[in-house]
Amino acid sequence: MDTLKGKKLLVLGGLALESEIVTRAQEMGVYVIVADYNPNVPARKFADQFELISATDVPALVDFCKREKVDGVTTGFIDILMQPCYDVCKELGLPCYFTPKMLSMSTNKVDFKDTCNQYGVPVPQTYFIGETIPDEIYGKISYPVFVKPMDASGSRGAAICNNKEELDNRFAEAVSYSVTKNAMIEDYLYGREFLMNFIAQDGEFRMISMFDRYACSDRHGVINYANLAIGPSTAVGYYLNEVNDKVNHMFKSLGFKDGLYFLQGFSNDNGITFYEMGCRLGGSYYDLENKCIGIDPVKMTVRYALTGKMMDDIHSLPVDVGNYKNFGVCVNYLLIAGEDTIGKITGVEEIKGMGSFVKNEQRLFEGDSYSTHRIVDWPIFSVYSVVDDMEQLVRDVNYMNAVFTVINKDGKSLLKDKFNPELLYKLR
Repeated sequence: MDTLKGKKLLVLGGLALESEIVTRAQEMGVYVIVADYNPNVPARKFADQFELISATDVPALVDFCKREKVDGVTTGFIDILMQPCYDVCKELGLPCYFTPKMLSMSTNKVDFKDTCNQYGVPVPQTYFIGETIPDEIYGKISYPVFVKPMDASGSRGAAICNNKEELDNRFAEAVSYSVTKNAMIEDYLYGREFLMNFIAQDGEFRMISMFDRYACSDRHGVINYANLAIGPSTAVGYYLNEVNDKVNHMFKSLGFKDGLYFLQGFSNDNGITFYEMGCRLGGSYYDLENKCIGIDPVKMTVRYALTGKMMDDIHSLPVDVGNYKNFGVCVNYLLIAGEDTIGKITGVEEIKGMGSFVKNEQRLFEGDSYSTHRIVDWPIFSVYSVVDDMEQLVRDVNYMNAVFTVINKDGKSLLKDKFNPELLYKLR
């Protein structure tokens, strides 16, 4: 890491998650510049330098990098900034692991599914893609079906439909979230939802985490944030034995060589089915991956942007590195729908004192007002921990549930139902 000291890194976008890139790059001795059109973005207060340039203004960014002799450019968590990042790096001849095919599969759900079908990687059947549903499509559908925008992320506009009325309403809503004003109808996937992360170096790939996502019974349908996520997944063995070779073959055949990837899908008694891919940092489990296996994807992103190399030797990692011997756990406490003002929050310091505690993310504080309009299941507080066994997991989550509260000025709870960890003995 000594070779990175004093190098200049430009981070495109200054949202809260980008602060993770800023601070970790600084730990590596890097001088960090954040560019955003909004002068009030959270990452600005951590950066060594801030530039009031839109993160999508490629010519202005290129001129700035030439003038300031920037050594690398990256973006972390935002899909719409991947293309500008690629364009800037290509213009300047700087390292960028994105390829046009990666960007297409990450942002175009049709290309993702068509490509997976070519390589035998399981994906759901699609019935229709467009702006309005033709009459003949209704006769082909067996409910329930799943509707989602063609080009939105974070589960925005996605929904399960059980009849024609729901399909018409949800399809129109999905179209409203789409940049191209197109939505799709596909098989509804059932089972346990999972999120899987990969790293790649010189055309070699390792799955470094597979987290199962659990939701409370009051949250049927599409979820953005799970109430509880646990890695490794109960399906990790099946994936490694039956699917991993197909995924790796697809990646290699498409010319993917370096970088970070994620796949999302569902597992059930019939196997695994994928529904989405990304080629960027995910905003969820990188600290748990670091704690469980000593791999920090955020610092890997910084290193690649400045050197063109993710890590020293990926071959030192076993193929089953993502099958942890302990458990990484993420617990999300979510706000009820509507608008309100937070009166009091309790339990934060008690949770930080747990032996298994890794970190927390708190998004709102006492006195803050909020509205959940057009926000999918937005958490006020997330806790990340690592435990040795299921018994410790259950004890810890029960403790967190008991001490953490959020109420308004009238003493009414503002939290959705908390996940009962005792259910895990039946679900896992």
